[in-house]
Amino acid sequence: MRYLYLDDEQGRETRTIVELLESEVEGLVIITDAPKSFGDEIKRLKREEYDGLMFDLRLDVKSEAEYRAFTLAQEIRTRATEGTMRDIPIVVCSTDTKLKKSYNKDATGHDLFDRKYLKNEELVEKSDKVALELMALAKGYKEISKIKSKARGAGPQLKQFFGLKDDELAYLDIRLIEHFGKVEGRLPVHEYARFILNEMIFTSGPLVDASILAARLGVNKDSDDFQKLINDKLKSSIYKGPFNTYWKRWWWHSIENWWNKKVKENLAFMTATERLEALKKASKLENLTLQEPRNDGDSTYYWTICEFYKTPIDPVDGYLVQGKEPFAWQDSKYLSYDAVLSPESKASNIFPHQIEQERVKELFKMNSDT
Repeated sequence: MRYLYLDDEQGRETRTIVELLESEVEGLVIITDAPKSFGDEIKRLKREEYDGLMFDLRLDVKSEAEYRAFTLAQEIRTRATEGTMRDIPIVVCSTDTKLKKSYNKDATGHDLFDRKYLKNEELVEKSDKVALELMALAKGYKEISKIKSKARGAGPQLKQFFGLKDDELAYLDIRLIEHFGKVEGRLPVHEYARFILNEMIFTSGPLVDASILAARLGVNKDSDDFQKLINDKLKSSIYKGPFNTYWKRWWWHSIENWWNKKVKENLAFMTATERLEALKKASKLENLTLQEPRNDGDSTYYWTICEFYKTPIDPVDGYLVQGKEPFAWQDSKYLSYDAVLSPESKASNIFPHQIEQERVKELFKMNSDT
């Protein structure tokens, strides 16, 4: 997969980043260059073929460019919608300071980019993860383009994008089907990509990640047999749609069907201990261990995870997280009470929702009294 990385600072830092990323995964090639003038850059992108783009947030500091990443990305997305340019993933890379100063304050441009990365904290220190994400994004766009070329009309195309059978659509919230297929005809590739990534893969609901799956089963995901459980016993529930090569997800309706056939008890009404014992019996995997509660006295009717600590919690014990209002088919996000009290969660820009204001005040008061 060939990416073009535009950065106005073509120094040692950029070369180090590229060398690291290319060394992490076979088949990833990143060409670096300084941005050209706006017109020349558009001509280059129409002339040369890439599978993805990486933009520094500020392209106009040490180059002839008179624009920033937002402007170029918007033009590319518009031309892709019109069919005059290929639709490919675009990611933005910058320093924490630049992102806080510009990107984080301008939410209108966030949908232009598939991912954002901090240069040192992610592109360097987490180069293995980023490299795999870049490959998955490029492959996912190609897959969506292929599916899109065969899709016709609204609604029915959902099963094609998600790899579902006809009878499985009945398990999905009708509002999801209507939202995804509400536009008659075919949307641009980047619109499908944005929806699948942001509203399905990065937000739990019909799809869940390994952490939430483990929480709901009452299992410690570091158990010796956990990988056998998800890759063997629950293999039929794995999401097979675009971007699945890196972001592993499971269809929750399929997990519930498996549980109901094997256990025949309501999962939501069981404690973690009860779930684990039933799971070990149903799966015949003895090396599954219990997921202990994070704090003494916490409920073990786990159903989600703390957004900061990534540990299982019962929503009853949690505090709603501030953010975009979830769609009807999506799960709300929560913080555990100790995460609310932690200054580190605030530094990570994870805050309790405004409707939790009174509960938060009471929590801090109780904490100060002890």
